[in-house]
Amino acid sequence: MANKQLVKYHPDTRFLTDYAAGSLPESQALCVAAHLHHCADCRAHIRELTQVGTELFMEQPAAEVSSGCLDQVMARVAGAINEPAKTPATAANDSSSSDAVKKTETVSLPRAISKMTSGNLENLKWRTLGKSFRYSTINTGDEFRESSLLEIKAGGEIPRHHHGGDEITVILKGSFSDQEDKYNVGDFIVRSQGETHTPVASQDEDCLCITTLDAPIKMNNVFYRMLMPFLNRPTSA
Repeated sequence: MANKQLVKYHPDTRFLTDYAAGSLPESQALCVAAHLHHCADCRAHIRELTQVGTELFMEQPAAEVSSGCLDQVMARVAGAINEPAKTPATAANDSSSSDAVKKTETVSLPRAISKMTSGNLENLKWRTLGKSFRYSTINTGDEFRESSLLEIKAGGEIPRHHHGGDEITVILKGSFSDQEDKYNVGDFIVRSQGETHTPVASQDEDCLCITTLDAPIKMNNVFYRMLMPFLNRPTSA
């Protein structure tokens, strides 16, 4: 579970407290769980919050404590510290293709994400935008936010875009950079409404992320805005 790269960006206390209490929306909770998979410091913080919460629960009159509340908190903590799940290798149609080789790589995923994808990323319905970027929408049951897995090919980029709302991104594999910094596996990156950036994957490895947003993004480039209805088609790439 340890991450070779130092995790620099973390959820703030509000995210961790709401996650431990079980009150965070499922889409955002999935992102926090992905971060906890890679971050020992935040897992320790969650355990501390849980301990404090347990003590507070014990101080309350029994009639005021929900019967399943403590069980829900403990279940979230247990899920956060479970051993990593791995996606099984996918059979490639062309063993000589470098792209096919990349598809068969075993990717260590947080358990919650592995369960939602049935353990195999290539079974998802991917949509492409150009040659270097694809995404697959995942259903978290959160009607107010859209969650997706994003993959940027090594050296590729997501075209410059503007955020119409808040977005959380957690890197699951590889890394990407934008005008502000470089982000590695486990980083919990929050973008606010009005921000604009161009994520670019590192040259040596594809970048895989989980992301959730509460409003659509808007491509700055007119060409991409016009082509998006044609490019966003399912593919088994």
